[in-house]
Amino acid sequence: MKKIFLYTVLLILLVLAMPLGLSDFGMNLATEIYIMAIFSMSLGLIMGYAGMVSLGHAGFFGIGAYTVAIIGQYVPNTYLLLLISVVISGLIALITGAVFIRTSKFYFLMITLAFGQLLYVLFWQLKPWTGGADGMSVSAILNLGFGEVVSPNGFYYVMGAAFIISYLLLRLFVESPAGKITKGIMENEARMSALGHNVRIYKLLAYTLSGSLAGLAGSLYSYFNVFVSPDLSGWTFSGQVMVMVIIGGVGTLFGPAVGAGVFIYLQNFMSTYTERWPMIMGALLIILVLIGKGGMIHWLRYVKDIIFLRKQIDEEATQNQVKKEEVVN
Repeated sequence: MKKIFLYTVLLILLVLAMPLGLSDFGMNLATEIYIMAIFSMSLGLIMGYAGMVSLGHAGFFGIGAYTVAIIGQYVPNTYLLLLISVVISGLIALITGAVFIRTSKFYFLMITLAFGQLLYVLFWQLKPWTGGADGMSVSAILNLGFGEVVSPNGFYYVMGAAFIISYLLLRLFVESPAGKITKGIMENEARMSALGHNVRIYKLLAYTLSGSLAGLAGSLYSYFNVFVSPDLSGWTFSGQVMVMVIIGGVGTLFGPAVGAGVFIYLQNFMSTYTERWPMIMGALLIILVLIGKGGMIHWLRYVKDIIFLRKQIDEEATQNQVKKEEVVN
């Protein structure tokens, strides 16, 4: 619990300190990163802690986004809209997950891909409700009871708070007995089943939580972007968030958030210098995969271990030298 408290305090300080050196454009960029961080952490949960690789995760993001866009025309309450988005995304994740988790590995990947494309076509075809291929504008305005949030500062702090709460929720789940059992199932499913754990229940729990958080990210993005389109549920968007998770570090909780930051940064800044910025992203991904140290978080841990190991070796060498001098004297 002390570690969770420490991480949460550091995140709060980071969120509060960043606006001191950011312009309005930087604030908008950081706001988008917070939203994508929630989305990538939701996928990172099932990839790194449940061993389920999904190419249809953007479907839940799209559900959350379109929920705010469609129902927001009739329901102005922000809290209610966010709750409805999370509940609908979670229920669909629960229902579909009950079927999907019966498959594994490649088959799970393909069935989630089909699910995402099904939602993409659905949003495309329901033009009277969704605007079809043209998408639709979002009339709902973010209002948490303190007035309408329209400034870059306001959006920044709201999305920053949502990111911290999402991280804390996922951290509590990962550190809980259910989270540890889920991780154990990923590492050795047969052994956990032999110990009497219902493997499918824990997988379904992780998948449902992941889908709910993806829906939350989608609903927040709808408020932020003020426009939604079927592309938000397409397989290409699912592929992008998977790249974020891999670059940040699979099997870590904060890694996907770092990957989201790197991806959004390259997308916004490098694209101003070259149209081939995806090649830079691809090269980074290939390097991380081929070298085999994992994502950026894994690399940071690796460097830290080397530094501390050298420090420990130097201290031991110094102590041995002192002992030798004492023996000689």
